[in-house]
This record gives sequence, structure tokens and C-alpha cells, in this order.
Amino acid sequence: MNILSTYKLTNSKRTNLQRMITIKNTDFTSNVSLAAMLMVRTKEYMLDTCKKLDLYVSPNLKKEETARRIAQEILDNPLAVLCSLSKSELQLVDEFVKAGPNQYITKKMRKTQYKLQKYSLILTYEDFEASEWKMLMPDSVRESLAVSLPAILSIVEKTGKAPKYKDLRMLAFLNSL
Repeated sequence: MNILSTYKLTNSKRTNLQRMITIKNTDFTSNVSLAAMLMVRTKEYMLDTCKKLDLYVSPNLKKEETARRIAQEILDNPLAVLCSLSKSELQLVDEFVKAGPNQYITKKMRKTQYKLQKYSLILTYEDFEASEWKMLMPDSVRESLAVSLPAILSIVEKTGKAPKYKDLRMLAFLNSL
């Protein structure tokens, strides 16, 4: 069975914007590739996500190549993702990291999605009866974010907000001189 047929996008009732990637049941495992998850998005949506994370992928590629390259950019630049998240979402990432592979994190449904859902970094099972989201983060994403997460969490605990990704890149550049 084609992996793309197992995911779907849910649409917001208020707007025509694409929402999180949902799954039909909780039988999915976390060994799914990020590129496969991104393939259910439109190319425009993928490039918009890339722009929000201050990453660059050429818009002149076919959709499959765009998804593959954006996935690689996200996995190679975990600070871009972590710096865009709020303290509560960083704590959610920490829960995923501590839980390990194939573990769903259950949270109460919210009116607004997590950025992790908007960026297509987690799969979500919507349990409407219990009013819960059961979320699964792919291994590749979890392992990539786990490397820089302690440092970013420490900064957030001390300052109350995450540093800007552009500032971290500039510091890295200046240190390399």
C-alpha cells in the first residue's frame, strides 16, 4: 500500500488552510520518513513552511524532490525548528524524545494546532470521543531535534523565550572567523 494513501489532511472549517496530517488509527510506527509525510502537502505549503523556518530550497524542483530536500534541510538544521517553538512546544518535543520510538503522546484537543503539526513534523490521530490528540513523531525528526533540545530548553528556562535562529547562525558565523 502506498504510504501517501494512509495519511490525510484535515481542513479548517473557518479557513481553507491545510491543517495537520492525521492518521486513521494508532497502529502507525515512527519509522516513517519525513519526506513521505511532506508529500501529502502541496508544494506551495512545503515551501511556505521552509520559509517560516528560515530555510531555503529551490522552488524550481518537482514536488518529490522538494519534499526530499525540505526534509533534509529540517533534519540538518534542528535549531531552525526548535527556535520557532514556544516553551510548551519545546516541552512537548522533550516528551517525544524521552518517550522514544513508536510512542504516542496524548494531549487534549486544542482549537489551535501546535507548530509541530503545522510544520508536518508529527502525525496526529484525532480521538473525538475522548477529545484527545494522539501524536507520533518520526524517529528521524525526534533524533534530529534531540541533539540541540537540552541547550534550547536551558536558554528558554533562563530567559523565558527561545533565541532567534538568525542570531544563532550569525554567532556561529562570527565564531568561525
